[in-house]
Amino acid sequence: MLRQKYAKDVSLMNFALCDDNSAFLDILHKAIIQHCAYKDWVCSISHFTSPEHLLKTDLSSVQVVFLDIDMPEINGIDVAKQLRTKYTDLLIVFVTGYIKYAPKGYCVNAFRYLLKNQLAEELAPCLDAIWEKLFVDQESIQIQQPEQVVHIRLSDMVYFEGTPLRRVILHTTPPHASEQECVGKLGEYEALLTDKGFLRIQKSYLVNMAHIVKIKSYIATLDTGEKLTVSERNYQQICQRFTLWKGQRV
Repeated sequence: MLRQKYAKDVSLMNFALCDDNSAFLDILHKAIIQHCAYKDWVCSISHFTSPEHLLKTDLSSVQVVFLDIDMPEINGIDVAKQLRTKYTDLLIVFVTGYIKYAPKGYCVNAFRYLLKNQLAEELAPCLDAIWEKLFVDQESIQIQQPEQVVHIRLSDMVYFEGTPLRRVILHTTPPHASEQECVGKLGEYEALLTDKGFLRIQKSYLVNMAHIVKIKSYIATLDTGEKLTVSERNYQQICQRFTLWKGQRV
């Protein structure tokens, strides 16, 4: 059902590729697919030949952008500056034929640079570093879904919801789908996550306290804007646990 991050499993990564050369996009796409297949990673890849189109697209579910620097409409550095203002955690990998552009990437906190003529040598280490950044550097666990097992960082988990149909739905932040069905019972998730900052606020909700803004008048307000009902019977105990947790975080 739910395991620690170290076991071998399927890891989900969402990429966007932007280059005005469609032939190179195909080469890059195939190379990423091949490496992810070798590593047993599930990936989703979107193509953009126009930086204008990329900037107009909602990239909230994207974790990594591979971005050409030398494009006719608008250069990749300027594109990255605009992306960074909207998506602060986005990993930006510049793909270029000219190493001279590398120093300019510091202003947008570029994750990596790849030279097009050295793609075969440089892409695999880059993808491995991306996986480490997304799933190892931050504590994550494996969630069993009906058709696959995926890594999800604890910080991305907002709350688990038990439904009348005995399904457990995990509500998350981007880059994951906002609602994901999980295999298992809510009580099982509670037992495994209580010591990781999760609080059962009522029969149907197990909430990551890192996403709780406040608990007042039997309502838990989350940083997502959602408001969840808190158990009246256990209200004082729940408030005490949340207050104690907040005090330990200071």
